[in-house]
Amino acid sequence: MPLMFSVSGLRGIVGTDLFPDVVQHYAAAFSDFVAGGRIVIGRDARKSGLLFRDAVIRGLNSAGCEVIDCGIVPTPTVLFMVRKSRAHGGIAITASHNPQQWNALKFVARGGLFLDRKQQRAFAARLRKAKTQPGRIVRQHVRYAKAVDDHIDRIVKTLRLKVRYKVGVDAVNGAGSIALPRLLEKMGCTVIRLNCRFSSTFPREPEPTPEHIKDLCRLVRKKKLDIGFACDPDCDRLSIVDERGNAIGEERSLVLATDYILKNKKGNVVTNLSTTALMEHITHKYECKLYRTEVGEANVVSQMKKVDAVIGGEGNGGVIYPKMNFTRDALVGAALTLGIMQRRSAKLSAIVTTYPQWYMIKKKVKVPRERFERRKNRIIRSLPGRVNLQDGVRVSSRDWWVHIRPSQTEPLIRIIGEAKSKKQLVALVRKVSKLLS
Repeated sequence: MPLMFSVSGLRGIVGTDLFPDVVQHYAAAFSDFVAGGRIVIGRDARKSGLLFRDAVIRGLNSAGCEVIDCGIVPTPTVLFMVRKSRAHGGIAITASHNPQQWNALKFVARGGLFLDRKQQRAFAARLRKAKTQPGRIVRQHVRYAKAVDDHIDRIVKTLRLKVRYKVGVDAVNGAGSIALPRLLEKMGCTVIRLNCRFSSTFPREPEPTPEHIKDLCRLVRKKKLDIGFACDPDCDRLSIVDERGNAIGEERSLVLATDYILKNKKGNVVTNLSTTALMEHITHKYECKLYRTEVGEANVVSQMKKVDAVIGGEGNGGVIYPKMNFTRDALVGAALTLGIMQRRSAKLSAIVTTYPQWYMIKKKVKVPRERFERRKNRIIRSLPGRVNLQDGVRVSSRDWWVHIRPSQTEPLIRIIGEAKSKKQLVALVRKVSKLLS
């Protein structure tokens, strides 16, 4: 399988198509792309992280960069530190929700923003001309150990929330293992930890979807906790468990956060085409405008900046609160969730029941992109509804929608559908799967 290089960064399987010399080359080219200077780096806890950190440092040093190495930290912490230190850019060494044999580089521009589509194309053009210059070490790297504390302090000062809940945290032994419990404790919570130690081995599947966080559900029930939070290995996606031990679905992380923010400050909201229809419900409730973009954090952020959005994000558990950080941030998402519980003086399960019931299915199909392109028109003809071709194929009606698109982070096709009727949704997804087979 070839390396994947897109607006989501460079991504591949370690030892199969992703090697230290490749990582070093991309790092050196990125330094040239951002015109050198100070670069912030951070990584998650996967086994290849240390090896690739060294390769990134060699590449950046060879181009004359000063490197601020934050160690194992959440990806949103890297972006926060780029902005705080006024660095020229940053690199997060993480494959996020991908399995542990994968790794990746996520490239951050000045100001703490991931490269947008235009910048990514310019970087790709620069890559084709770049030449690694091994051995010309100009500056060494500086280890900075307070990045997580700086990030947490800013969240606490920005949101000014003091709460007292009993909270379970499952950080999949990744980059959020210290950061997420520490934030919650600083806010006033009692934290029960699960999978909260740095380890190169993931104790569960890395995506914090309901089927992958059953141990957290059991912990919440057993310990009679008020809520449970789960994140992915780089702590940018947040999934939530209510006080009954039910995983409410990562889609509702953004819904809850948006509900909290719009009550305090009305404004524009941005999400992607694959995110729940509950976002229409919330924005309509507060008489605010919702914009939908192509899937991809950079696409959402770009639109958020254009329309001066007060909040945005993606239905994979990615909450983006621009007052704090222009990136998905599980720490911020958790804090905002506790904020809405405190404001309503209600348990999470009670808050969730105030939203309309929509059923969602997320499915991955190992189908070549070429086959999807050949069968797009067949899918469109077979589904009666409004068609959107902005990102793959999205067909919608009043009571259902389905989005079919090639993944930017894995070699597969994603089918995401939502409907008011579970039976109708199952039939809809089955029909699309058959059309692709």
